[in-house]
Amino acid sequence: MMEAGEDSDYSDNYTAQPEIKAIIIGSKAEYKCTAANTILSNTDCKVGKEIVKSEMKQKTVQNRSVTLVMTPGWWRSFTLAESAKYIQMEIVHSLKLCPDPHAFLLVINLHKPFINMHLKSVVEHMEIFGEQIWNHTIVLVMYDNKEQRNADSKQLIERAGNELDIVIKKCGNRVHVFNYTESKGINVEKLFNEIERLVAEHQGQCFKIDSKLFEDMEEKRRNVKKQAKERENEVKTKMQTLKECLTDRSCGFPELRIVLMGGSFVGKTSVLNTILKITQEFSNSKKSLMREGEVDKRRVILIDTPGWWPYASVKETSESVKQEIMSSVSMCSPGPHAVLLVLQSGAAFTEAQRRSVKEHMELLGRNVWKYCIVVFTRGEWMGTPTAEEHIESEGEALQWLINKCENRYHVLNYMEQGDREQVRELMEKVEMMARENTDLLTPVEAAMEETDSGWGSDQDMLERGSFTLERPEMDDEKGKWAENAEIVSNYRSLSDVSKDISEDFTMNQDH
Repeated sequence: MMEAGEDSDYSDNYTAQPEIKAIIIGSKAEYKCTAANTILSNTDCKVGKEIVKSEMKQKTVQNRSVTLVMTPGWWRSFTLAESAKYIQMEIVHSLKLCPDPHAFLLVINLHKPFINMHLKSVVEHMEIFGEQIWNHTIVLVMYDNKEQRNADSKQLIERAGNELDIVIKKCGNRVHVFNYTESKGINVEKLFNEIERLVAEHQGQCFKIDSKLFEDMEEKRRNVKKQAKERENEVKTKMQTLKECLTDRSCGFPELRIVLMGGSFVGKTSVLNTILKITQEFSNSKKSLMREGEVDKRRVILIDTPGWWPYASVKETSESVKQEIMSSVSMCSPGPHAVLLVLQSGAAFTEAQRRSVKEHMELLGRNVWKYCIVVFTRGEWMGTPTAEEHIESEGEALQWLINKCENRYHVLNYMEQGDREQVRELMEKVEMMARENTDLLTPVEAAMEETDSGWGSDQDMLERGSFTLERPEMDDEKGKWAENAEIVSNYRSLSDVSKDISEDFTMNQDH
């Protein structure tokens, strides 16, 4: 193994390059900014700030003109199919900022285990560029000297396990170890030598992506930005018109009653905490819970409902959870002014999820949509500069949902809970919608109608996306679920994914 971080004899035949161009890539919370700052010997890349678009940094370092392009990260446990499409576009767009790079620097942090699902995630996201990407990649292994004080580079890699070793071998055993708490210039010099050796290996040829793949992705990106601007203007016009039409009506409501809806682990608790400015811990409760507080001296009542399995049909959700969801409306008599449908940012929204959301939302009645606002949680990790770009890039499934809610959506940044303006704007949207509706959402008396969107075949199940989750609760444990046991046996736990996301979220606040 060629360890660029160790002392060794660099007598290979390679030429020092006057210019070095590299693209830094990796999942979220992998210390990509820390790596860039170490390489460039500065602090221009703000540590802890989410990268939502590819960014270029340039500086002269050790007599070389160095160009680094930072790319947005993906959730560490997500497959490519689960990542937001805009993130994929931005990763490829990095080649527009840095054509013909000498190397890709794949950052992997050893702050927690690197296991099989992380390996799969890295491989799928890297191969957006094509399989030849590995011939031009150096692994940057980041570690904290405080925790690994007595370990040398080889020991660190060996301790990380077989999955990391597989990645390193795919990269031709090119690996460089960075201690991100005690950066040393000599490590950067050896990294540059490794890049120059890589250039010599390829006889001066830099990385080239398939031109058709690149142009197709760039065309999609341009169309997304154009359509996003159109949607943004449409929403602004509608809001302005509503404000003018409702100006003469009576003053606002003395209290607002709101139901929170969404799948498991999408961040409903973080929305509740942000609105009420409290610190309630996450609870995977199967009961609807009521919380209340004040926003700008107005009483706000929130009903947090149990989440459903993200790809499950209503048939596959337990009767107890369905009853809790339906009873939420009567918990805030005489009825809620709004239903906030919570979606996670930075993740794909598939047709299977759309069907699941539609069925569970309509437990509150087919007219629920006139009371609904979509709320994207963890907005700082959305992966796009604007909510509109996320909506347009995800395609028909998410666009259908937003249009069903008559273009009512909002983004909440959990890491900026002190920013009360984002909450005021959400409450304004709730009030505007409530005044326009003139009536309240009332409990559904009739039993839910049966739907046709249950899992009728293995293919139907696979179409629910590659998000491998826990099984949904079912009243008939031996029914349709057992028929798909072989496929389900390969599914990973939703709680594991959620844990990874929560840890990534926490790590990003510090680094």
